Amino acid sequence: MKKLFVTVLAAGMTTVAFCQKTFILSHQDKKGFFAVSAGASLPVGRFASCSASDDQACMAGNGLVFNLSAGYRVAGPVGLMIRGEQHRNSVNTGAMLDALYRNDSDVWTAKADNWSIMTVMAGPYISIPLSGRFSVDGHLLAGRALAVLPNTSMSGTFGRTEMSLKTTGSQSSAMAFGGGLSLRYRLGRSTAFNLNADYSRADFTFTNLTSTAQSNNSVSTSSSYSSDRTVGVVSVSAGIAVLFGTKYRPF
Repeated sequence: MKKLFVTVLAAGMTTVAFCQKTFILSHQDKKGFFAVSAGASLPVGRFASCSASDDQACMAGNGLVFNLSAGYRVAGPVGLMIRGEQHRNSVNTGAMLDALYRNDSDVWTAKADNWSIMTVMAGPYISIPLSGRFSVDGHLLAGRALAVLPNTSMSGTFGRTEMSLKTTGSQSSAMAFGGGLSLRYRLGRSTAFNLNADYSRADFTFTNLTSTAQSNNSVSTSSSYSSDRTVGVVSVSAGIAVLFGTKYRPF
C-alpha cells in the first residue's frame, strides 16, 4: 500500500511539473515569427469605382489574398518585418456593360480576366502583449508592387449590327505603401493563431494598351496608349504563425 501511494504521488508530481513547464513555455515571450495567412481582398477607392465618368475607374470586385510574413523584434517591443502578398480580384462585368451606351433592346455580354496584384514590403512593427495569451502587432510597410491590368471584351448588337470591343491588358510596377494590425493568440510553445487586417496602395501607369472594335467585316484598332490606375485594397485574413527566438530559457 505504501509503495502504491508513493507511486501515485510521484506520478502526480510529474504531471504537475509537466503542466507547469508547458504553461510557462506557452506564455514565454518570443522575439520572432514566420506567418502564413489567407483571406478576403476588398477593393477600395478608385480601385472599386464603377463610375462611367471616371476614366481611372478599375471596376474591381472582391477577391482572395494570400500572404507570407516574417519579423524579429530588435529593441523591446519594436522590430522589423517583411511581408509578401498576392491579391486576385474579379472585374465587375455588370459595371462594364452599364458604362456602354446601347439601346434597351440591345443584348450584350462582357468578359474579363482577374486583377492580379503582388506586393513585397518591409518596415517596422510593434508588438503589444494583452491579457492572457493574446497580443496585438501593428506595422507600417513600404516596398514594390506588380499589377496586371486584365484583358476585357464585350460583344453584342447595336440595332441590327453585331459588334465586339476588346481591350488588351498590361502589367506595371510601382512603389507600394501599407499598414495594418494583427491579433495573435498563442496556441502553444511555438505556434499562434493570427487574425490580420491590412491596407495597401500603389499608383500604376499601364502602357502599350490597345482597344479593338469589330463590326461585321470592319475592324478598327487604336494606337497604343497609357492609363494611370490607383490600386487600393483592404484585406482580412487568418492563419498560423511559428514563433522563435526565446530570450530566456528556464528549461
